[in-house]
Amino acid sequence: MSIEYEVKIQVEDLRDVEEKLRKLGAVFEDEVFESDFYIDLRPYKDLKASDEALRVRISYSSRLSRYVSELTYKGPKLTPNMKVRKEITVGVDDGKKLLQIFKELGFSYYVIKKKRRIYRYGPYKIFLDEVPNLGRFIEIEVEGVSSVEQFVNLMKRFVGLLKLSEEFISKSYLELFMERLKLMQSDIEAKALEEPAPEGSKSGG
Repeated sequence: MSIEYEVKIQVEDLRDVEEKLRKLGAVFEDEVFESDFYIDLRPYKDLKASDEALRVRISYSSRLSRYVSELTYKGPKLTPNMKVRKEITVGVDDGKKLLQIFKELGFSYYVIKKKRRIYRYGPYKIFLDEVPNLGRFIEIEVEGVSSVEQFVNLMKRFVGLLKLSEEFISKSYLELFMERLKLMQSDIEAKALEEPAPEGSKSGG
């Protein structure tokens, strides 16, 4: 078991951030294409209500030229605006077969796909993410920290070096996508209400 220390920041231009990372001396590690399958355990447990997550990740590594799969449990967030939470990850041989097992047991899942470029700079692991229908984001993990206070200090120092916003996002990509979907549905319903009645129709009464 370990604690994940991470922040997420939305940006307009990932190329600008990548150039800053190179100037700092950050080391490029890999470009991966990830499919994250968030398992819905209802009716046995509502993971959204308990602020937990169970994820199967299937990713293609450009460096390794092969697919890698893993199963991850994420516990409730311990801080309001940063992703500090318990995390347990185990590698699996075949992510697709694992998903098939969940499906056979009657569970459904949601899928988030992204392209991710990974850099490392000292204790920082930086992920430059392009997420369809959501935008461009940076996720920054700090390894080897033992407290939230130490994490906050290290994060603020690094964000300052990159001249990034400190408007951190604690929500997962799935949470952001579901919020966007809800807004889109609300807009569609509002526009339907605003549409004029067809000519010749009579109001009831």
